[in-house]
Amino acid sequence: MRPWLAQLAQILLPALLLWLLQLLTMQLPHSVEFGGLALPLYLPAGLALALAVAQGWRCAAGLLLGFSLANAMLLLHDPARALALAVVQTLAPLLAAGFLRSRLQHTPPFYRLSRVLLFLWCGVLANTVLSTLLAHLVLDYSLLPADASRWNALFSRWLGEVNGILVLTPPMLFLLLDAPARSSSNPARWLESALLTWITLGLAVVEFIIADFRHGVAAALWPLSCIALMWVVFRCRLALAYCLHGVIVLLAFVGVLLHNGLAYQDAGYSGIAAAGMLLLVQSLTLLVFGALVAERRFAEDWLRRANQTLEAKVVERTRQLAQSEARLKLMADASPFPMVMNNLDGGALIYANAQAESLFKCRLDTQQQVQDFYVDQEARKQVSQLLHAHGAVRDHEVKLHDAEGRQFWALVSCSVVHSDQALYVISGINDISERKRLERSLHEANDALRQHVAEIESLHVGLREQVRRDPLTGLFNRRYLDEILPRLLAHMLALNGTVAVLMLDADHFKRINDRYGHQCGDAVLAALGGFLRDRFRSGDVVCRYGGEEFCILMPGIALEAASEKAWQLCEAVRQLPIQAGEHCLHITLSVGLSVCPLHGEDPESLIHAADAALYQAKALGRDQVCLAHSGQPALS
Repeated sequence: MRPWLAQLAQILLPALLLWLLQLLTMQLPHSVEFGGLALPLYLPAGLALALAVAQGWRCAAGLLLGFSLANAMLLLHDPARALALAVVQTLAPLLAAGFLRSRLQHTPPFYRLSRVLLFLWCGVLANTVLSTLLAHLVLDYSLLPADASRWNALFSRWLGEVNGILVLTPPMLFLLLDAPARSSSNPARWLESALLTWITLGLAVVEFIIADFRHGVAAALWPLSCIALMWVVFRCRLALAYCLHGVIVLLAFVGVLLHNGLAYQDAGYSGIAAAGMLLLVQSLTLLVFGALVAERRFAEDWLRRANQTLEAKVVERTRQLAQSEARLKLMADASPFPMVMNNLDGGALIYANAQAESLFKCRLDTQQQVQDFYVDQEARKQVSQLLHAHGAVRDHEVKLHDAEGRQFWALVSCSVVHSDQALYVISGINDISERKRLERSLHEANDALRQHVAEIESLHVGLREQVRRDPLTGLFNRRYLDEILPRLLAHMLALNGTVAVLMLDADHFKRINDRYGHQCGDAVLAALGGFLRDRFRSGDVVCRYGGEEFCILMPGIALEAASEKAWQLCEAVRQLPIQAGEHCLHITLSVGLSVCPLHGEDPESLIHAADAALYQAKALGRDQVCLAHSGQPALS
């Protein structure tokens, strides 16, 4: 971002936030006597102090602009007083923050009781008193009602700024500043934190919104709400407690707005002041108790770290003694398997037993390094990284070579040991070349077996398709018809649908065989099969039933639509020229039509009804469509 844009954003963003908070503050309940001149919760004062502590004088322009815009909404006809009041409201938090910044070291002041007291005296009391007194010199109190007390207005304005700072400044400082370097972790788990949060908010809602202020229930709930909030401080992070406190304050003012709850007394000065004092007591209690809890956590953490350090030293000394004793025992070449010892950093060999020298076919001495025997140096780096990360490697496969150049697979297990302020690695090596060979043979056999299985499955699919298809026409055969028709009927009957069955027969087909020969007849059947396959929907089933007869299943079609389809098919076949060898022939079709469930709900009934209708069509003169159980041709 360009420098001038960053500077402009540093001015406009605080100004916008102050203006929005002024709008929010004006929506909260306030005294009917003083109006906007003495708001009981002045949130812009809290934001101004937080920005001043976090950024110092760099935010002065943004604060001045924001307060000017905020005051302009109150003093519409007096811009000079609005600007003068903005200067006062900007100067007071900057002066208080300048003193605080030199002592806080860019951390929130809520982890030490001494810093909390400094925050209260300087950031809250001095800041608000200075701001209120200077504002007293600027404001025109002639705007107040005649019977309103100027000193009551002054006290109400001071109390509103104090409450605004105590409510908004702590959460903002937790957001803008860094936590202490030795800040303790959250002792509560997330489930406990969530449960405490909801309990605290629930009590606050009942106390400040639901409970009737005219009864003692609301007053009795206030200690419970405070106890819940203090328990959040004791078990959870301070930032969460201060955020909950801010939400509770807003709930209290919502209750005042609704004329109910503990914080509501009356709409005048006394009621608003009483609500402000109640929240002031809760804020001060939170500040002091939170600081005491944080100091206790710091002390506990310090003791815990001291104990851990002491225990680590004891463990380290014990380990060093044990390793020194173990290192002397390693000198005995009694291990039944190859074993070597080397430095973790650098890999220089320190010791190798006779089995290791036999494996690598050379005399191993301190002039050699472990990485000299690795075929792949990346594998060596991987083992080193595992040792640095976990301190041990178990059954890791690597490829090594001996002094004669023979490469072999080995299974290594390594452990890091401490001795004489240095790190060493003890490694056991097992030659697994024979196992690798057997594994490779097994993988090759498995691959060959998978390839054979795939070929068998492919042949099985092809055979299954051949069994279902008629070799001459490429249509489904009668075997597939007998298989698919019961399932299709059961499915469509479950959906309350229909299935139309067409039985087709080529008229006078025997004459074609007798006159032109069976090869010409086969060509006619093949052409008719291809025509039928392209004529119907993808969901229809076209089968060669036998000889010159064909059967077509059309699911989900009404009787009228099926009849119309059959007549269109007859007309199309009648006009279809069929090239059979050197002859161009024309044929006609006779069609029998039955529909499920009208003519039956089982395959035998439908096929029988369609076949009977087919023979009826032939008896009536061929080249037509007949419906089942009807001696008349179907309407075209």
